[in-house]
Amino acid sequence: MKTDSLLEDIKSRLDIIELISDYIELKKSGQNYKAPCPFHSEKTPSFMVSPGKQIFHCFGCGAGGDIFGFVMKYENLNFQEAIKLLAKKAGIKLSGYRLENDLAEKKERLYAIQKEALNTFIENLKRSKTALSYLAQRGIKEEMLQAFSLGYANKEWKALYGHLKAKGFEDSIIAQSGLIFSGEKGLHDIFRNRIIFPILNIQGDTVAFGGRAIDDAMPKYLNSPETLLFKKGETLYGLNIAKDEIRKKDYVMIVEGYLDVIMCHQHGFRNVVAPLGTALTTGHFQKLGRFTKKVLLVFDNDAAGVAAAKRSIALLYEYGFRSKVLLLPEGDDPDSFLRKNNSNAFQAKLSKAKSLVDFILGLKGEKADNIRAAIGIIDNAKDLILREELFRELSEKSGIRESVIRGEAKKYGQKLTVGTTAAVSNAPNLPCNEDVLLLSAIVAFPEKARHVFENLNIDGMHTPAVKKIFQKIKSLAYNNSLDMNTMLNILSDEEKALITRLSLNPGFDVEHVDKNIGDCLKKIAHFELEEKIKEARSIGDLRLLSSLLIEKQKIARSV
Repeated sequence: MKTDSLLEDIKSRLDIIELISDYIELKKSGQNYKAPCPFHSEKTPSFMVSPGKQIFHCFGCGAGGDIFGFVMKYENLNFQEAIKLLAKKAGIKLSGYRLENDLAEKKERLYAIQKEALNTFIENLKRSKTALSYLAQRGIKEEMLQAFSLGYANKEWKALYGHLKAKGFEDSIIAQSGLIFSGEKGLHDIFRNRIIFPILNIQGDTVAFGGRAIDDAMPKYLNSPETLLFKKGETLYGLNIAKDEIRKKDYVMIVEGYLDVIMCHQHGFRNVVAPLGTALTTGHFQKLGRFTKKVLLVFDNDAAGVAAAKRSIALLYEYGFRSKVLLLPEGDDPDSFLRKNNSNAFQAKLSKAKSLVDFILGLKGEKADNIRAAIGIIDNAKDLILREELFRELSEKSGIRESVIRGEAKKYGQKLTVGTTAAVSNAPNLPCNEDVLLLSAIVAFPEKARHVFENLNIDGMHTPAVKKIFQKIKSLAYNNSLDMNTMLNILSDEEKALITRLSLNPGFDVEHVDKNIGDCLKKIAHFELEEKIKEARSIGDLRLLSSLLIEKQKIARSV
């Protein structure tokens, strides 16, 4: 199957509005849909999606393209990976289409290994009375074993390795899976005699595993190392299961461990996720921001839990989230609390979660230090309206005049909100000249492209980015095969962004497109002629200069 026909087949089966709505909330705006851009931070929505043209464009950061461009940017995929993901969504089998990308093929082999390992661990658990007894003692019900695909790794050193070899996987790819360790005994299993918690990406593919020892082995918890498929700082345990409930409730509860997540889900709290043995990161926020901007942190009430909550809440506000904090009674985590109490008692605790101001003011230490800590966090908040509310709340609850608090805040200096610099530096900054207007006309009316090229000398254009696009699409125009899809298929990301921007905001009166095109062609020809006249004068070629001036008069009289 040819690539072009495959792309068209995928696009014919997938609607861009439905696709993007799986990631962010779109709202109708005239003929188009809009939303806050998922690729940079902003208060006023500038991300537009056109159902008619099946494209998206952000007028803030300049990102734009079709369904392939969106999933590539949103999921951090290359083109071949995006094709595979969208083909799967469209129900298209890729037999007959070979991905010519070594990295993509390697990832596919790694996904296959993870899947094989998952099935092996699940079967192991069914046969292990010891592992099943341990989980029963922890209060985990059968439905949770299935929902989270829990498993068990045998005690043998090479059980999984031998199984993968028998399935035909080579040592070279097995060694990159994060499941096998190379040591004095050669290649052997990393996970042995442990309860296995599969770690899935947001699409539901297994990318790694966590293992909990059921004996005295150390460490108690062990995670897969980072691989091509797995980045700890970008992965949240349980997000693939919790994402719909997070959207529904419009907030996410962040806990600290696997069993915390599972026990919360078992008790009906299904908007719960956990980081994987690491502090919250930008990658986590980017994932969560697709579903909600509200976070409830539920941490242990010990020094480490308090420090983690303080660090996390500061970052959350910096990245545009609203957040509350619940510190459970000392010695408890969500898992132990729910096992000792019940869902009603946990809900009662959740209802008493503290706001940013209450949490910081309630910390041990000097009151003035806590107030300054709160000011620092608030001053970094991206949401300006929320920042005003928080300064007011801090003044009321601390007893310090708001003017004093704002005076202290000035010491932190004027801070750019997260994403502002990126938005400005990436924003399209092309002049609104005849080159751009001519390109805009072609984008809006592809059927007029051949006429444009028959009357245009591309070398006369003086906007490099636009000139390059014209050079790329020239052959398509002469073949009468120029349309939005073909343009997006052959252009770079920056060029696609310009095309989608012009498509959604033409910048000219469409009722007078022919006159616009004529004027642009005349101005471009005039500009080129002026350059030639200047050169003829500089070299003193009077004959050439005379003929050029006559040509200039003809252009001036032409329509």
